[in-house]
Amino acid sequence: MEYIQELILFLLLLMFINLIQNLRTLKEQEKLKIRKPLSLISVLIPARNEERNIKNCVTSILESDYPNLEIIVLDDNSTDKTYKIVRKLCRLNKNLKIIKGKKLPQGWNGKNWACHQLSQVARGKWFLFTDADTIHAPQSISLAFAAAQDNNSSFVTYIPELITKTWAEKLYLPIIHFAFYVLIPFKLVNYSKNSHLAFGIGPFLLISKKIYLSLGGYEKIKADIVDDIALAKQVKKNDGKISVLNGTRIMKVRFYTCFKEIWNGFSKNEYEAIGNAPHYLVGIFFACHFLFIYPYLSLLVALTSNNSITLPLFQVLTISVIKIILSLRFHTSITYGLLHPFTIILALLILLNSFRLSFFKKKFEWKERYYPIE
Repeated sequence: MEYIQELILFLLLLMFINLIQNLRTLKEQEKLKIRKPLSLISVLIPARNEERNIKNCVTSILESDYPNLEIIVLDDNSTDKTYKIVRKLCRLNKNLKIIKGKKLPQGWNGKNWACHQLSQVARGKWFLFTDADTIHAPQSISLAFAAAQDNNSSFVTYIPELITKTWAEKLYLPIIHFAFYVLIPFKLVNYSKNSHLAFGIGPFLLISKKIYLSLGGYEKIKADIVDDIALAKQVKKNDGKISVLNGTRIMKVRFYTCFKEIWNGFSKNEYEAIGNAPHYLVGIFFACHFLFIYPYLSLLVALTSNNSITLPLFQVLTISVIKIILSLRFHTSITYGLLHPFTIILALLILLNSFRLSFFKKKFEWKERYYPIE
């Protein structure tokens, strides 16, 4: 069994090296400078029952230092005060407008239909699809556009800074940083033409109008639940280049506010995010067990027996150092970060529930709408 322990440590060290390399890659973005001409960017915000978030989101974008913007909010048949709040802001800002969304057609995901409608009225050479629960720093758009210019990219996305307040958010949501910064090599994402090495993060998707139209827009992915990854894959299939940026201090988002929202929100898309593939599901369970749970169990057994603690201890220390670096770099809780095995167990339970919804229930409910899962 010692060779398995050695293999686990080797893979964990590779993840550590990948994290350091990714952080170096992201640090380069701080040197980016925007160049003229400054194309018109259409900021497109789909909003459904977002009265608690929409004012902060729109106000933050109105304070952008990018000088050539139009901002369009689509009220997606909200039953709260979303429309009234934005309408009031429109009276004070001539480059902001709100439109009413049309009835959801059969075969469309609600957000994708809203984004499609927004793209139909947008005038910009670039589209920025951003969520209503985001808060942008003044430089969020200009930095993303500078990255597009510098890297000749047609698609730019931020890994956002996370707003976490409840125990469930602090325990689970930092897995986003772990998944992207530790498990994914950014240079391959940025430079490889393989569509399997493509991802976007829904709160911030900046895409050139030219490639958006060439790939068929949201109509091409109208039924996809994980629209950000689906759109990124289409970009690569159409020879577009992707840039991934660090959104810390640039864009904040509070994805969910309690355990129930986390459970339901991630259950709706985790299984699709891995390609709706049962063999991937099995592989992920085995990999997560051996890499992120087994080391802690091995250390516990070693401490209560005569087994050597050397390899299990180094495994746990490697995971802990990774989590501490992530917590310090991205302003999340170190204490909850060190509870990594529990985060992984929760992630696997959510993935299993997502599989259950897909395989057995065949539909899920989100924002008062029911969607079939093929």
